Amino acid sequence: MKFDFETMPDRRGKDSIAADMNENDFWPIPRGITKPGFDKIPMWIADMNFPTAPAVTEALIERIGHPVYGYFVPGDEYYDAIIRWQKQSHGVECLAQSDIGYENGVLGGVTSALRVLCSDGEPVLVHSPTYSGFTTQLERNGFRIVLSPLKQDEGGICRMDFADMESKIKKFQIHTALFCSPHNPSGRVWEQWELEKMIELFEANDVFVISDEIWSDLALFGNRHIPLQSVSDAARERTVAFYSPSKTFNLAGLVGSYHIIYNRYLRERIRQYESLSHYNEMNVLSMRALVEAYRTQGRLWMEELKRVLERNILYACDFIQTNFEGVSFFRPQGTYILLLDCMEWCRKHGKTAEELQEAGIAVGVVWREGSAFHVPYGIRMNLALPYGKLAEAFERLKKYVFTAK
Repeated sequence: MKFDFETMPDRRGKDSIAADMNENDFWPIPRGITKPGFDKIPMWIADMNFPTAPAVTEALIERIGHPVYGYFVPGDEYYDAIIRWQKQSHGVECLAQSDIGYENGVLGGVTSALRVLCSDGEPVLVHSPTYSGFTTQLERNGFRIVLSPLKQDEGGICRMDFADMESKIKKFQIHTALFCSPHNPSGRVWEQWELEKMIELFEANDVFVISDEIWSDLALFGNRHIPLQSVSDAARERTVAFYSPSKTFNLAGLVGSYHIIYNRYLRERIRQYESLSHYNEMNVLSMRALVEAYRTQGRLWMEELKRVLERNILYACDFIQTNFEGVSFFRPQGTYILLLDCMEWCRKHGKTAEELQEAGIAVGVVWREGSAFHVPYGIRMNLALPYGKLAEAFERLKKYVFTAK
């Protein structure tokens, strides 16, 4: 490999929630005490245990070398980088600067869109398993969460239940849906026909959709991310979409995302709402990071990263299938997240998901139980770490955790 994905960085004391497990107002810290003799392997929060692309680091060092960090506005270089990336990565045509807007994080943008599209207390349709950030923001802002569970087909593929979605849209008079593509935490990469059918359902029932596409660059195993806005004219007009280089390039701490909104009326309303608090101002370093990540060297790094993630996912799934009887999962088609269903194992051994989580943390495997994702016996694992450390984590689970009698 041209880039180093084999060295585990020591993130302790380097402003890392994942490694230092700092209490915060948003991400619940997995509970448990690690026994002496075990180092902590952070596999719970969704950032990677890989350094970002070297070209991004070099660009930041160069910008920091100029010791003036005053007020600025992004120029053509920023917008052109996004337009070029969206076209080369996802086949997006006719994207204009006016369609793009900066966001202080995807969840901030999602929340702004919810506040514009929904009245206080209004119901919002969300698939389950559910990204925990969606749950938190919906609850904080007083919206009612209406869950439509994904269901596995005969081949084990997670699918949307369109009949259930339509029934709940009509029953609760829902006019806004919150969508995740690719899906977190299942790792599902949606197909064209599924997106088309969903939009037909939404159009027929006058539903607008907020689409979190932050994982769009990490479709794996030959699967292709299809931007929701690209599937039809109705999708283009009914969708508010959010993107970021943060998952792809491990840049979450720099804070910097963007929206794509083609509907002028929606775009102007959302921008007006965001302007009221004056919170949504871009950081010069996050801008520089995006521009450099979206160049050729960033793409080369990303393509190598995807091969590493595919290897890790295959290893983890094969290991679990061979060694963890009573644990099931959906093999991810994208992202670096693996969601385990441990109901059968927990019931057989008289354990709760919280006790299982604590047993893993006791031997340094810091993973996250699934109640926040609306999966009662679930465990979510982050597989974005060097292969040697990943294998060590699973060997610990085999030796110390899934041996309970």
